[in-house]
Amino acid sequence: MATTESIPVLADAERFVRCFDPHATHAEGSHEMLVLSPRWGRLRRTHPLLATSPADRGLEAAWDLARHNLLTCRDRSVQLALSTYQHRIRVEARIAVVTLCDPAFDLCRHGHDLLDRHGRTRSAVVVRREALFIRSLPPDPAGYARFEFGNTFLLPIAEDAMIAEAKTLW
Repeated sequence: MATTESIPVLADAERFVRCFDPHATHAEGSHEMLVLSPRWGRLRRTHPLLATSPADRGLEAAWDLARHNLLTCRDRSVQLALSTYQHRIRVEARIAVVTLCDPAFDLCRHGHDLLDRHGRTRSAVVVRREALFIRSLPPDPAGYARFEFGNTFLLPIAEDAMIAEAKTLW
């Protein structure tokens, strides 16, 4: 089982699933990879199997499918659990006009990097990268261009919140 201690940088999909359920794990078989989530099973009142992927596609594909299954799940309990722990992060940035004129500078990439840094301070993971918004603000008196970047992040669920949630389900 991969843990945050054994692998310093987890893929976004795995981090997202672990924010939803810190007890999520994977199992590797000879033909398939499984992602299991006890919280997913409790909320849906079914088995904890969140995703299964062919072994030849690798573990990353299984975590990506698990993330996809969470985001597209129509079960009201899962949707409510995801929306409860979503947090909108907004960051304002001042950028020199010279930097904006540089063809190597990517404003979207810069916004994602800033937001990811702020999300990491809360151990949060971006829900949908494509939902990034950039809003231009009036320039500051020093002549810098100002922008506001924002996106929605999923915060990790606390252990006591999971226990309280489990009590209300049965």
